[in-house]
Formats: sequence, structure tokens, C-alpha cells
Amino acid sequence: MIDKREKLYQAFGEFLGGFVADLNVLSEEGWSLLVEGKRDARALRKLGYVGNLVTISSVGRKGFSAFDGTKKVVILTDMDREGAVLASRYLKRLSHEGFRTSMRERLRLKIASRGVFLHVENLSRFALPEE
Repeated sequence: MIDKREKLYQAFGEFLGGFVADLNVLSEEGWSLLVEGKRDARALRKLGYVGNLVTISSVGRKGFSAFDGTKKVVILTDMDREGAVLASRYLKRLSHEGFRTSMRERLRLKIASRGVFLHVENLSRFALPEE
């Protein structure tokens, strides 16, 4: 018998497959994805995200050129307090610079994780094993 926690993990893993597919569609439509750090970027790559990924540190080093000319950015910071502060800061900063921003996907992930997975980097545990 599968316990409640196992069902939650299984359902969340299924959600992630569709979630990453949706992120890839947004990427095809010209959206970049802003994450906090390299481990977050690595986790999303393991899950199958193929679009333009930008870390906050790369924005610090390269400025807005880190977005490779796109003016549309999905903000996907962690679901903890620090992630919320960073999301708010970059929402304002990017909007001020003329970028179109979205935090819809961050909210979708936060709701689906039900407070269990607060950090994007931890999502890699749902990646299929490499062959």
C-alpha cells in the first residue's frame, strides 16, 4: 500500500513533467527563465528544461545582456522567504528596465509543492535517471 507521502511525491513528480514542458513552450515563445543559482539551473536542466536559463549572479556580472536580447522573463526563485524577496526585487528591477515579467509559474510551483519543496535545486530528485 502506498502511503500518503509517497502519493504526494508521485503526484508532484507528475506535475513537474508538465510544468517543465510548459516552461519549454514559454522558452520557444521567447521567454528566459531567471533562477537564483547554478544548482537551480542544473536541476531544471536535469528535469528537461532546454531554454535560456539566467542566474541572478550572471545578471550581477553581465547586467541585462545575460538575457540574450529577450525582454520577457519568467522569475522562478525558491519558495522560501529569501526567494520571495529576490522575486519581488527582480520583478521591480526588470519591469523598470522594460522587461515583461511573469511570476505565474513560481506560484504554480509553490502551490503544487504544498510547502514540501521550497528550493528549486531539490527538484532534481524527480529527474529520470540518465541512461
